[in-house]
Amino acid sequence: MIRPTRTAEGVAALALALTVVAILVSSPASALAAGSLAIFLLWRGWRFERDIAVVVNTLSVERTAGRTILRQGAAVRVGVRVDCTIPPGMKVSFRDIPPAVAAAEPPLFPPGQTATYTLRVMAPGETSFGGVVVSASDTFFSRDLIVRGFRAPHLRVFPAVMRSADGGGNGAGGGEVEVDRRTRLTGQSVRGFRPYAVGDDPGQIDWKVTARRGTYYVRQLTGLEGGAPLILVDLPARADDRESFARLMAAVSGAVEGAIRSRDGCSILVIAGPEIVRFIPRTEEVRDAFSVLAGLEPVEPRISLYRAPGPAVLAARARSISREAACGGRPGAVLAAFARESGSPFAAVVREALGRADASELRVYSLFLPGDRSHLVQVVGEAKARGMRVVVFAPAGMASGIPGVDAVEVI
Repeated sequence: MIRPTRTAEGVAALALALTVVAILVSSPASALAAGSLAIFLLWRGWRFERDIAVVVNTLSVERTAGRTILRQGAAVRVGVRVDCTIPPGMKVSFRDIPPAVAAAEPPLFPPGQTATYTLRVMAPGETSFGGVVVSASDTFFSRDLIVRGFRAPHLRVFPAVMRSADGGGNGAGGGEVEVDRRTRLTGQSVRGFRPYAVGDDPGQIDWKVTARRGTYYVRQLTGLEGGAPLILVDLPARADDRESFARLMAAVSGAVEGAIRSRDGCSILVIAGPEIVRFIPRTEEVRDAFSVLAGLEPVEPRISLYRAPGPAVLAARARSISREAACGGRPGAVLAAFARESGSPFAAVVREALGRADASELRVYSLFLPGDRSHLVQVVGEAKARGMRVVVFAPAGMASGIPGVDAVEVI
C-alpha cells in the first residue's frame, strides 16, 4: 500500500479546507479548487503505481554467496546487486531478503551498486533467498514492495553435530566449531550394534561387523544408555553480541538435530535465569524440537537467586563435611538439617523436569555472561544428585565457577 508524503498530506489538507469553505459560504471557486486538488492527488497516485510497475518489470538481481554448501551456523558472505529502469522523479533503493532460517541484517543500497553482508543459516536442509524489498518514493507517495522472484543461489546446509566420542567433532579438524577438551568424555564404550540408517555418523560404522553381516552396522555407545540427553539452553539476559548468541543457538540446533538423527531423541529445557521458559520431554520429532527453539531471544530475568547454591549442593556439602569433620560430624549434621529446610521452587521444578526427561547426560549451553549463575549451579547440582553426567558448551574461558561439571567444550 502506498504511503503519502508530507507534501501529499499538505495538499490533501488544503483540499479539505477548501471543501469546508465551499460548504460554508457556497463558493463554487473553492469547490472547483478542492476537486482539482483531489483529482491531482489521484492522478499522482496512479502515476506512482505505474512507475513502480516499470521498476519491477525491469528488475534484475545478481546475488553471489561465498559458499553454497556449508555447515549449520557457519558465516557466509553475500553480495547482491540490483539494476532497473528508474522513471524520472522517483527515488529507489533495495534491501535483500535472506533465507527465513538465517540470521542477518542486510543493508539498504541504491541500484547499480553491490551491497555485501554476512548471514548465518540456523537450520539444516536446503534453503533459498526470499527476494528483494523495493523501497520507492517520489514527491507525493512512497511504498515498500516485496519482489519474491529472485531466490538464487540456493544454499545446502548440513547439521553441525558436535560429537564427543573418540576426539571427534567439528573442532578436531577444519570445521566451523573450535573444541577445547579439558577432559576426555569417558564412559562411552560400545554397548551394541544396529543397522546403519540415513543420517548416522559414518565414523561410527563398525567395519568388522559390516563385513561379517554383509550390510552396514554402526556402533552404539554406552554414554547414551539410560535415556536421551537433556539439552539445557540458558538464555542470556541481554544481546550485546548478536554473533555469540547466534553461534550459541546454532550449536543448540546442531545438538538437537544430531540427537534426533541418532534415533535416541532428546529432551529440551530452556531457562532464563531461575525461570523455566520452555520444556519438552523426550522427543524424536525434529519439528517438535525446533518449535521449542523457534523465536528464542535474550530475556532479562525477573528474579534472581542471589547466589543461593540450592538444596542439592547444600546436601552434597553436608555429606562431604560429615566425612571429613573430626568432631563427630556435627557440622555436617547441622548443614544437612539446614539443606532439608531450605527448599527452592526453581530447584524443585528442575528436579521434576529431570525426572520426566529420564536422561543420563545433561548438556548445558550458555554464554556465561557476568552476573548471578546460581540457577546453573542449582541445575547442575540437581543433575549430579541423580548421577547424571554434565557437559557444558560455552565460549572459551567463560565456563567457570560451576561445581560438578564433567567436561567443557567451546562453541
